[in-house]
Amino acid sequence: MSSPTKRRAWRVVDPDAKSRRGQHLETVALVLASLNVVAVVIQSVAPIYEAVPLLFDVFGHVSVFLFTLLYVVRLWAVPATDRQQETTDRLRFARRPFVLLDFVVIVGYWFGVAFVPGSLGWIRVLWLARMFNLPQLKRSRMRFRRVLAAQRDDLSIAFIGSGTIALLASTLMYFVENSTQPEAFSSIPAALWWAIVTLTTVGYGDVVPGTPLGRFLGAITTFGGVAFFALPSSILAAGFMDERARERQASDELADTGGESAHTNGEQLQNRCPHCGEALDSTETTNH
Repeated sequence: MSSPTKRRAWRVVDPDAKSRRGQHLETVALVLASLNVVAVVIQSVAPIYEAVPLLFDVFGHVSVFLFTLLYVVRLWAVPATDRQQETTDRLRFARRPFVLLDFVVIVGYWFGVAFVPGSLGWIRVLWLARMFNLPQLKRSRMRFRRVLAAQRDDLSIAFIGSGTIALLASTLMYFVENSTQPEAFSSIPAALWWAIVTLTTVGYGDVVPGTPLGRFLGAITTFGGVAFFALPSSILAAGFMDERARERQASDELADTGGESAHTNGEQLQNRCPHCGEALDSTETTNH
């Protein structure tokens, strides 16, 4: 069982804290993380960094030390039902996306300080992802998870198909162009760069086929990119439209029936796992 000290600490350091002090701490953490991202960007300008290198270095060390302290306190204070569950609960907490993000930044930064000074300070820019953890975005995050879960199979097919087309195009182009452009198409992995650039319709033009057969294959590959690489975007767009339509339907039913029917629909929308988006039955919901 958690001690009173742990419970009090958890009310403050819980990332989803409802208390005022907990919300203030999370706001301070977000501001500090944002300042680190800004510092990484600014110190890449050599004249600015060389003018005050100590300021940038000390700010980075102090910031990451504070995040390290916060991470350790959170792991220590994670509530558990009994002693046998403490390790499991801590591991479950450590696997949460934004907690895992902090762990990666903290370990990467201190590893750089200890073994390769100045090489991994940039890793703090990953804290930019903390913006997605803003409380105001919680509803949108849940919607995005539900869309990904609902469209998981279609997205898998789209990505597998895209990967297959890219590998097939690069393989064929290698055998067609290798004899005339041995440097540009020196191997299938080298030709894969051309295939990806062509399929995504970026078209840098740094590697282009020169033979008539190669150009014909390039044209087919371009059409394949337009047709197949656009699929993931359209699948996600359709999923978001369906999700918003369900939310509007629930809102309309609330207005029409005084809340009873909409309450049921709202529960159906919310009774999903926050991690995978799968629907939960009543028993799973209670135990989850």
